[in-house]
Amino acid sequence: MTSETVTLDAGQQHYVIRTASGYSCQGFTNARDNTNQIAALLSRPDLAFGAQDFGALSGYEKYQAALCAWEASPLRHETYFEAGTDPKAARTLERCRKDGSKVRLITGNPDTGETWLDEFDMLGQIGRSMGTLKVPLLIEPGADGGGAILTACLLAIIEWASGKYLFRHVNFRQPDLSIRRTQDQKHPWEVLRAEQVVARFGDIGKAGAWVAFMRGETVEPRIFA
Repeated sequence: MTSETVTLDAGQQHYVIRTASGYSCQGFTNARDNTNQIAALLSRPDLAFGAQDFGALSGYEKYQAALCAWEASPLRHETYFEAGTDPKAARTLERCRKDGSKVRLITGNPDTGETWLDEFDMLGQIGRSMGTLKVPLLIEPGADGGGAILTACLLAIIEWASGKYLFRHVNFRQPDLSIRRTQDQKHPWEVLRAEQVVARFGDIGKAGAWVAFMRGETVEPRIFA
């Protein structure tokens, strides 16, 4: 492991990690849940968090020990899905990674089923990172790499070619969006969700395309960009 100094930020509920190249953060909950998941996958209860480890430096040490154990195990060659990922979503992502399918992702709060209305980094093929934990990546068309997918926050995975739902979280619900005209000459059309403005457009066609995309339709983002 890289030489690092770790401190606690109790207010923000995360570890602050300082290395020679800068700072990064690791949430207390994320460290605990992934440590416990690795402990279970490796059948190593000794790696799991104890009651005293959450929000303590000992918890970060447990997390690092779990990463080392994972790296030394045969499972290091497998795709790693963050704790809390729906098993069906994990299987779907892995299948899409292997067959090269172009997919549309919808992310949000799995407890409420409410989407975050993300329009960027939601369309592409599934890849995989290097390193100790080989996590799924979304690689946009024409790109050489991509960002890590928040797999525990997936509400839907849609096959782009057919518009078919390959995965749909049991709680997912399409957002209730409406369009209305405004007095703004530059952006005379706005989209509302529960009376709150969530987007503005200069053309009603673009507003409609954006709404369709947010509701899961396979509309090319360039249409409303």
